[in-house]
Amino acid sequence: MRRLLIVLCLLLLTTGAGAQWKLDASVREWVQQDLRQGGSQPFYDLGTYLEFTNGIAHLGLGLLGAKSRHAFVDRAIESAISYGFALSGGYALKRLVARERPDGSTRDSFPSGHSIISFTGAELVRMDYGWGWGAGAYAGALIVAGDRIYGDRHWLTDVLAGVAWGVLSAHIGGWLLSPVKQLFRIPEIEWDGLGTRKAQLAITTVVDPISGTCCAGLNVLF
Repeated sequence: MRRLLIVLCLLLLTTGAGAQWKLDASVREWVQQDLRQGGSQPFYDLGTYLEFTNGIAHLGLGLLGAKSRHAFVDRAIESAISYGFALSGGYALKRLVARERPDGSTRDSFPSGHSIISFTGAELVRMDYGWGWGAGAYAGALIVAGDRIYGDRHWLTDVLAGVAWGVLSAHIGGWLLSPVKQLFRIPEIEWDGLGTRKAQLAITTVVDPISGTCCAGLNVLF
């Protein structure tokens, strides 16, 4: 299944980078019809406000009590690897392909950075929390992707490539989690807020043997 996923992701990337399909222009024409009839072409940019929500959800849901496959520290490492790979590779492709945006503003259209960020987070949510939370994360990511096309910022193939690169990046983070922890000798830390292990608070009292003063101590275990 993973091999099939990798093949599909690479297929979307190579075909999207190699040529701008007729489908791109057809989809753009269809999406823009209602805007032209209205005599204006607004750019709502919902994607800019929503692109990071899945990444935040991936880190934060476990802290709020959602059952996660990994505790907070592991999720943070997994996220850092995934987004590091996603953003470095994605923006390298932007420079390499240098495709003009549909609105003609710049030549960094392929792949869609917003889609990369949003779908990396969506797949991380699915991987750690399952499809219950993952379905919602993917729904949000689809809104981001659709907004980039509707706002005339990306071609369809830009978005599809962003989806592929984001999903692939999430799995790279998952695969490299254990090797990175071993390399940097990062111990297992089970604490996850209200999730896998609750923080324990203890107050102890002691008497200073010299002055005879009663003192209190606060211990936090997490």
